[in-house]
Amino acid sequence: MQVSLSDLAKQTGARLDGDGDCLIERISEISTAVTGDIAFVSNPKFKVFLEKTKASAVILKDDLLQSCPVSSLVTDNPRLIYARVANILYPPATKQSGIAVTAVVAEDADVDKTACIAAGAVVSSNVVIKAGAQIEAGSVVESGAVIGVNTIIKPNVTIGYGCTVGDNCILHSGVVIGADGFGFVKDGETYLKIPQLGFVHIGNDVEIGANTTIDRGALENTMIGNGVKLDNQIQIAHGVTIGDNTVISAATAIAGSTHIGSSCLIGGLVGLIEHLTIADNVVITGRTMVTRSISEGGSYSSGTTVDTTENWRKNNARYRQLDKMAKRLAQLEKISKTNSD
Repeated sequence: MQVSLSDLAKQTGARLDGDGDCLIERISEISTAVTGDIAFVSNPKFKVFLEKTKASAVILKDDLLQSCPVSSLVTDNPRLIYARVANILYPPATKQSGIAVTAVVAEDADVDKTACIAAGAVVSSNVVIKAGAQIEAGSVVESGAVIGVNTIIKPNVTIGYGCTVGDNCILHSGVVIGADGFGFVKDGETYLKIPQLGFVHIGNDVEIGANTTIDRGALENTMIGNGVKLDNQIQIAHGVTIGDNTVISAATAIAGSTHIGSSCLIGGLVGLIEHLTIADNVVITGRTMVTRSISEGGSYSSGTTVDTTENWRKNNARYRQLDKMAKRLAQLEKISKTNSD
């Protein structure tokens, strides 16, 4: 696809500087771009590549414009304009509607005529597949589930019974929606399984990365808000609620009945214990262990930074002594205050 730079400016909201008639075909790195490419620069450290770029155009901030030898799209947020340009130059592939010969679709399933059910997919009884939805190869949609308008279910995804996925969502391969929550009660020397009776409801414009699992609720439903973005290999336990436009990075685990607010940013390998409440606009940095509720927006962290093994062992021994040290310090402060009086 070729698009003129002036058209890209109009469609993305960036300011055009230079030749609006030049044609753009691809997006490339600033250091390797050639004629027909557009690159983007958001960090001044790449100025050295900008000054000698062979790209046809560059997306950049105004303060780098004097160093740019070619036409440009000028913006305060080059990464955002880059994303918009990428969506224009590389639109998602559309699939033909219809049901593949090797798909298995229940007679009472309600599949819109514009939907696509690919080879080996299974659509069970009382399922609703709405207009433009795609159920790709090998995916399973269990009884009573609902898949929204233009939602894409990638290969080998499982949507559990009674669960709903909203409009314009993308679920990547290996995602499991509606697995049983981890509910057991001690019964003598063994464990009795607690039936998981809730469902999972996913809002609109949600993207869920590969091999992420969202468990159904024990009694209440697990709820994922509109615009939520989940990375790969995340575990969301039963009864969790995630507010609109929250973003969570890979390998994070959220225990049961925790409620996360809207517009939160949660880093990778974060752990949240059960029954917490996290306010809106909270940032939790990577590898943080959250053991208490957070009532105000802001940035939160825990854990220690990397160190030599020798120093880490010394400090770890001291951590175990902190309680005794704190008590001794309090006692010394009390003695010091008594003496000063």
